[in-house]
Amino acid sequence: MINLNLPFFSKKGKIKIPFQKELEGFEKIKELMAPPGANFALDYFQIGDIYGRTLLVLEYPSYLIGAWLSKVIILDEPFNLSLFFHPVDTGATLKKLEKQLARIEAQIRETEEKGKVRSPELEVAYKNVEELRDMLVQAEERMLRVSLYITLFANDKKELDLKTKKILKTFESSLISSKQVMFQQKEGFISTLPLCLDEINASYHLNSSTASSFFPFISTDIVDEKGIFMGVNLIDGGVVILDRFKYENPHLLILARSGSGKSYTSKLEIMRSLMMNMEVIVLDPENEYQSICDVYGGSFIPLSLRADYNLNPFDLPSLIENENTYDIFKEHISNLIILIEILIGERLSSEELALIDRALNQTYAAFNILPKKGWEKAEIFPTLNDFEKVLRSTVGGEKIADRLYPYIEGSFSGFLNKQTNVELENRLVVFGLKDLPEVLRSLGMFLALSFIMNKIKRQIKRRLLIIDEAWWIMKQPFGAEFLLNVIKRGRKYQLAVTNITQDVEDFLNSEYGKPIITNSAIIFLMKQSTATADLLKQIFYLSEGEKNFLVQAERGNGILIAGNKRVPLYVLASYAEDQIIKTRTDQLIALEKAKEIGF
Repeated sequence: MINLNLPFFSKKGKIKIPFQKELEGFEKIKELMAPPGANFALDYFQIGDIYGRTLLVLEYPSYLIGAWLSKVIILDEPFNLSLFFHPVDTGATLKKLEKQLARIEAQIRETEEKGKVRSPELEVAYKNVEELRDMLVQAEERMLRVSLYITLFANDKKELDLKTKKILKTFESSLISSKQVMFQQKEGFISTLPLCLDEINASYHLNSSTASSFFPFISTDIVDEKGIFMGVNLIDGGVVILDRFKYENPHLLILARSGSGKSYTSKLEIMRSLMMNMEVIVLDPENEYQSICDVYGGSFIPLSLRADYNLNPFDLPSLIENENTYDIFKEHISNLIILIEILIGERLSSEELALIDRALNQTYAAFNILPKKGWEKAEIFPTLNDFEKVLRSTVGGEKIADRLYPYIEGSFSGFLNKQTNVELENRLVVFGLKDLPEVLRSLGMFLALSFIMNKIKRQIKRRLLIIDEAWWIMKQPFGAEFLLNVIKRGRKYQLAVTNITQDVEDFLNSEYGKPIITNSAIIFLMKQSTATADLLKQIFYLSEGEKNFLVQAERGNGILIAGNKRVPLYVLASYAEDQIIKTRTDQLIALEKAKEIGF
């Protein structure tokens, strides 16, 4: 008979089976977030479905270029990177340097005694150690133990190996020696977590100025005392406040692809400039700024073949006391010659130029307006019609007069041959050009720009002129030349010109594109195509990281270059500003009607 003396056959009572208590609170959250398991192998590890590998930097070259680490930072790969800086006692370092100096000096002396050729390496080493010792004594430098670890992640082992080779080659391009961590992948993974733990402790001694080159970005703040808020610095989160009149010239050039936020940026600048009591004038080819004009009670001036607003290009600017009338008159005649070239679509020959010049002077003389006499008492100025009549009465002028027919009696008549009935009395004036035929857009921009320049000369004060889609006026060399002249002379009259274009490649390849860039102290580069980004890299000396940033930039992001400073900028608007910018004119009209009926 078998005696089964087992506990579960006992009649003494029930046996309690331990029951694991259900996790609660943060402990339960940790359990849910934790991966199913982790495996740390010789030179890689696997956590759940993700593979990883930690690399460390062993040795650095004699000289490190600033922001060299940006080559790694900009790589479009998931990774963790940790930098550890451990201060080293200066006294202990000085003792080691003294011994090193003595050893190098002994080697140099031994070389001389043996009659051997001097060693430049030893002499340079002696000089470097001596300079470092002097800077440590004067507290200009500190010695640091620097550790750099990077942990890569991939979906499989093959992908991880490819990424490892890519990173190692990137380090090699800067003459930096790096390798995979062996037998310490767990420690390496922990060292690259945000725990501030250096579990590997593989360091390299560097002085503080050299160690500063580890920081991946070289950025300077743009915070001008009397400027306007432009947005946020994407590197440090600081504000960017720009005073355009602080720089060599106050001109801004915005280069961007369509849809990148260039018009949004300029509208923000308009609103904030108005808050600073600055007058703003806009050349608007697509009537995009009409809603802002309505919100701020500005003057919207639509230019078209049938509009009620007219600009007479033959108007002369009003005179200031003691001003040289002869110089002003001749400058005006030169602008009219450019206008004639735009109208006929080609450069004038030397004979034609002489003929036009003579006809223009005769046209003004017929109205008793002479360069040396002045025109303060002139009640009316000639128009294109008057010039055409003089031209036809001049020997050889009939051929050019025939080419002006479309603007005198043809399809485009009424646009250039009427007296001016427009004033720049408002703090915000927008010239809308959308209703003009495309063939007349560049002409309309030239006409408005010429009128603006005549007016601003009379009362010099800070003004902002925004030329949206500036390529319209630059399509013809005569217009581009006139625009460049406006930019060069604008500073004299405290006029800040903003040129905006999405035709970046055409602009850069234009004869006048680079001169306009040279005369613009402030540049804002927004999202670009790959081909255009390569061009911009050459012109503005962008780093590879900055070029890639422009190609991948989101709407509203860009690189702001102001003088010698440059920052990656995110254009930031308040909720109220954003709503005003996005409001359409038809919505404003609907709101006004709602107010009228009592809503």
